[in-house]
This record gives sequence, structure tokens and C-alpha cells, in this order.
Amino acid sequence: MAPHPGLTERTGRFSRGDRVLKRPEYQSIYQRCAPMYTEHLVFYACPGQAGRRRLGCTVPKKVGKAVVRNRVKRLCREAFRRTRAALPEGCTLVVNAKRSAAELTFAKAVNAFSRIAERLDREGFPPCAA
Repeated sequence: MAPHPGLTERTGRFSRGDRVLKRPEYQSIYQRCAPMYTEHLVFYACPGQAGRRRLGCTVPKKVGKAVVRNRVKRLCREAFRRTRAALPEGCTLVVNAKRSAAELTFAKAVNAFSRIAERLDREGFPPCAA
């Protein structure tokens, strides 16, 4: 089976240090930052460690069964890797999937991340009070 077109290029590692892992950190980001909505995803962007761009991704059970939820998370991680350079330095980005995220495609995910990166650049980062 041939690989999906566009997925063969290397996009860099997504190591443990690139992730938001702890629940208190997620809660802090939700409290400090205003949500930015797209068709299938809700983004929260806050300042984090200088020189590092990080991602946290949550997909609730209302999106679908485990296979669907894991697929949405994989799409978000890969879209983040592809658009990481466009995000502001020190940006911690948390993504919440809406119920409609079960229909998310790779192109839509990359488009959503690109639009959020453009919006953060246009509006000035950090978008929330620290």
C-alpha cells in the first residue's frame, strides 16, 4: 500500500518535552487563555517556555470510540509538526476536539493549525494575560 501523498516528508520529532502532560497545566491554560474556534477544533494559546513550542491535545469520548479519538490526536500532532515553525516562539498550544472532529481530515487539520498560527501572528502573541 502506497503512503499517503505529502506524508512522506520528515517533520521532526514530537518528544515528551514538546507535550503538555499534566492536568494542572491544562487547567491553568484553560483559565488564562481565551478559546479560538475552528470548524472541528478549539485552540488555547498561552506563553510557555522560551524558545519551545509545545502541544497538548484532548479528545473527549463524545467524538467517538478509541480508534477515532486516537486518529484525531495523530492528525493534530502531525499538523502541529508541519506548522510548528509558523507558531510564535514560546507558544504552548492546547487543542480540544469538538464532536465533529470525527470527520477531520489531514488537510483540514493542517489548515486549522495554519490559520491559528496566522491569527496569533496578526493579533500579537501572547493573546492572554499571563
